Amino acid sequence: MKNALIPIDGSPAALRALALALDTVRGQAEGQVHVLNVQAPMLHPWPGKLVSPDMIAAELHSQGEKLLAQPGSMALAEGIACVPAVRIGAAAEEIAAYAAEQGCDAIVMGTRGMGAVAGLVMGSVAQKVVHLASVPVTLVK
Repeated sequence: MKNALIPIDGSPAALRALALALDTVRGQAEGQVHVLNVQAPMLHPWPGKLVSPDMIAAELHSQGEKLLAQPGSMALAEGIACVPAVRIGAAAEEIAAYAAEQGCDAIVMGTRGMGAVAGLVMGSVAQKVVHLASVPVTLVK
């Protein structure tokens, strides 16, 4: 694994996934990690009537960038190149699309551990990524 994608949502599981990816990439020549935060789009239309869509997108990007600061520092401390990115949309679809666009050879991501019933009702982003991605996906509990 030389070019790994790690989706970051601010959870401890995402940071554990990052640590695993950094351990794996460390020994690779020209290895790098991509850290991606996907922000959910605004579902309710009324904020768009008060604030421009560009301002909403800028705020969502700002929130995502804040979540990527710690992973970037962790990669830098290990001497591994880190490419941060923020996207707005459906998490699983954006993760799979980003991996394909950037030529990532693996996705390493944390799971939230909601349990079987909650996962069935709400769906699991990790499960959707496994089905959508064209590269291997490693799930970290």
